[in-house]
Amino acid sequence: MKRFITGFMVLLLWGGGCSRRLSDFFPLIPGAVRVMKVHEQRVIGSDTVRWEKVMVTEVVRGEKDIPGIGKVWVVEAPLDSIRFTVYYFAKKADTVFKIIPARGGKPERIVYLLQPLVRGKNWYDSDDERERFEVVAQEAVSVPAGDFQNCFLVRTTSNRVNFQQNLWLAPGLGVVKREKVQRWSRGDTFCELLRQEELVEYRVLKAMDRRK
Repeated sequence: MKRFITGFMVLLLWGGGCSRRLSDFFPLIPGAVRVMKVHEQRVIGSDTVRWEKVMVTEVVRGEKDIPGIGKVWVVEAPLDSIRFTVYYFAKKADTVFKIIPARGGKPERIVYLLQPLVRGKNWYDSDDERERFEVVAQEAVSVPAGDFQNCFLVRTTSNRVNFQQNLWLAPGLGVVKREKVQRWSRGDTFCELLRQEELVEYRVLKAMDRRK
C-alpha cells in the first residue's frame, strides 16, 4: 500500500506541472478516494462509546454545475453503505473555498485554505470570524499508509463552540491525518466527541469505475 501511494506521487511528478502539483496541499482529482483508519470516542455523562474501523472518508466526484450554487468541486464523505454527506469546494488561484448551500438564499463561501502554506500563517473563515485557521507547524507524519515529510499542521478553532481540529496536509496528496475534538453540555451533562483519522490508502478510480 505504501508502495502504491509512493508510485502515485511519482506519476504526479511526471504528469506535467510538477512544481504546481507538489505545492498543492489540497488536490482535487476526479475519482480520488481516501481511505482512513478512523477512531472515535463519544462521551455523554458517565457513558463512553468507542469504535474503530478502516473506511472510505472521501470520494472526489469531479467538478460539476450544481443548481443554486454554480460550478464547484463535489466531494462525498461516505457515512455507510447507503448514506453520505456531500461537500462543495471551489478554487481560485491558491485559495480553497468551502461552499455552504443556503435555502432560498445565496450560498456562503468560506475560506478553507490559503496557499502557499507557511508556519505562522493564519486567517478567518469569513468576515464574521467564526473559525480561525493557523499553520502551526511543518513536520513529518507517520500513518498506516507510510511516512510523509514536510506536512503542514493546520489548526482550526471555533469562536462559537468548544471545537478544535488539527489537520496534517502532505504536498501533492492532501489530508493524511485529522484530529477533532468538540465539547458541549446538555444541562448538567458533559459531552465530548473525539475523532482521529489516519491515511491508510489513497487511489484514483478509473473513469469506468466512478459512480455517475
